[in-house]
Amino acid sequence: MGFVLVPGFSFFALACCSEPLRVANRIAGRQLFEFMFMSEDGEPVRASNGMPFPAACALADCPDEYQTVVVVSGFDPLEGAGDTLFHELRRLSANGVSLGCVDTGAHILAKAGLLQGQKAIVHWESSSSFQESFPTIQVVPERFMIEEGRVSAAGGLSSLDMMLNLIRASHGHTLANAVAEQFTYSHVQSADDAQRMSLRARLTTTNRRLIRAVEIMEQNLASPLTIQQIAAQIETSTRELERLFKKDIGTPPKRFYRRLRLERARQLLRQTDMTVLEVAVSCGFQSAAYFSSAYREDFGTSPSKDRGQSLA
Repeated sequence: MGFVLVPGFSFFALACCSEPLRVANRIAGRQLFEFMFMSEDGEPVRASNGMPFPAACALADCPDEYQTVVVVSGFDPLEGAGDTLFHELRRLSANGVSLGCVDTGAHILAKAGLLQGQKAIVHWESSSSFQESFPTIQVVPERFMIEEGRVSAAGGLSSLDMMLNLIRASHGHTLANAVAEQFTYSHVQSADDAQRMSLRARLTTTNRRLIRAVEIMEQNLASPLTIQQIAAQIETSTRELERLFKKDIGTPPKRFYRRLRLERARQLLRQTDMTVLEVAVSCGFQSAAYFSSAYREDFGTSPSKDRGQSLA
């Protein structure tokens, strides 16, 4: 298995992919898995934590025996990807090599035209930007996916879950469990498990109406509902909904809802080339002036400056 490192890649995601293979070999006492690290040009690649990581070769020199190649990236995946990378990925795909991705690697495969008609898994934080950039490709919420011709994971610990499931499929439960125990990992999650913590855990509340209200908000960021409409959907009064938010979250529902939309806007600004106006409209702000004012109030900077700072 080959891992293609894109500048700014997640070091943690790479470790979660490669270390299980190394540990499986050590426990088995023989080389069950062979893996190597590659880059677009064969030069070292700097990870998101600033650490340079050596590459064994350029992607163009990938040995023929490597029939699975996984793209590992991180923030701003397309920023460090050159034409050579896209060309070589298309060449490998045409030659029957199974291409996979972790974290935001799906952006790379999609840009190369290799995800048409297929499902994509990306880290939840990059999901909205991926959908804006590639609207014809279906994004699924699973932690990872193992299908004929492709493996993909959302990054972080989902990469570890994916590799443990691969080890289990190829060499059995006993070895996979032994590898998991080496990482003191007691609960290997399935592909269907959610990427994010549940709303109950994130909000630290057990109030079902409050949880349902936030679910409705998250599902309606582009076309915001009124607080009265949300209250009606959860069969309560506006006054009671206001009380629940102030009691359990400490902020009024309208302000909380606006913050959700602004956080989505921040993701789009930092991860796409959409204009500030396009981002504003996509997040339910019909006035660019109001959007900029609200953004500055919550984040202490203007949308355009925040975008520039994230690219610096």
